[in-house]
Amino acid sequence: MKLQEMTWEDFQSAETLVGLIPTGSTEQHGPHGPFATDLIIAEEMAANAAEETGALVLPSISVGISREHQDFEGSLYISPDTFRQQLREMILSASSSGIERFVVVNGHGGNISAIYEVCKSLYIEYTTIALEWTWFNAISARNMGHAGELETSLLMFLRPDLVKEPREPGAGTWGHKFHGTRVDYLTSSFTKNGIVGDPTKATKEKGEELFNRSTKKLKQLIRDLYSPDQDFLSEKTR
Repeated sequence: MKLQEMTWEDFQSAETLVGLIPTGSTEQHGPHGPFATDLIIAEEMAANAAEETGALVLPSISVGISREHQDFEGSLYISPDTFRQQLREMILSASSSGIERFVVVNGHGGNISAIYEVCKSLYIEYTTIALEWTWFNAISARNMGHAGELETSLLMFLRPDLVKEPREPGAGTWGHKFHGTRVDYLTSSFTKNGIVGDPTKATKEKGEELFNRSTKKLKQLIRDLYSPDQDFLSEKTR
């Protein structure tokens, strides 16, 4: 179910406990990938999981913390403070309508720390249960990159109409290390085409496998949130 497609009477009569908030970005993904890559992946995973678990998909946050891509025209970004405030107020307003638990279904690495901070502060202040879930961390994805093999494979499975040709490799790693610290703040300083990794290795079959592995994890998390036997973050579990 999607909140935006319901009436308020539909919502009132629904037994909705868990709300999913897809978050992504509107940022360059190389010459072959659309700006909405991260968002498309998050929204598709949320929709798939909601269909099987009865969770409610709330409106997405489509512009994320992405200023590192500012040199690639068309990339949009908001500040971490703005992102945190938007997510916080969305959860609080949904909570006031009766949704009890939340999963932020995230597709963009730059959002992770901000999401976690919001979820932690809401629990400390209101005992609201909200959890950060990022697909590539959930499955311990290797060689994640940016617009590389994994993201491109997912797009080829989910939205092949949006993947352009030819595809070309990008930088081998995300930025450079200097005496143990990362020194690159702008993507343009280490990749000319905006890519990290090798999208030429991407396939629809790999994308399907990644999608199924990720959504399996998400569905299990949602089911556990519904379960009365799971007393998340309570005094009893400390």
